[in-house]
Amino acid sequence: EFPEDPWEQLWKAIFAVFGSWNNPRAQYYRKINKIPHDWGTAVNVQAMVYGNMGDKSATGVAFTRDAATGENIFNGEYLINAQGEDVV
Repeated sequence: EFPEDPWEQLWKAIFAVFGSWNNPRAQYYRKINKIPHDWGTAVNVQAMVYGNMGDKSATGVAFTRDAATGENIFNGEYLINAQGEDVV
């Protein structure tokens, strides 16, 4: 049953992410990519805003490393008047 309380929804989502660290697919991924099992995972919680409310709204993603090479370089992209799913 889906909880109506937003705080309960949030905590269930957070615990689901932490719990996913040990599912078989995640374990296999770590094994083939030589990722230590004791690293754990993270959860970012942030307020949602609308990026599609005109030319003064936007959505974007940013990274502190290059996803392909691992190089320590800040990069990202954004779209004006769009939602998050449009940029990823």
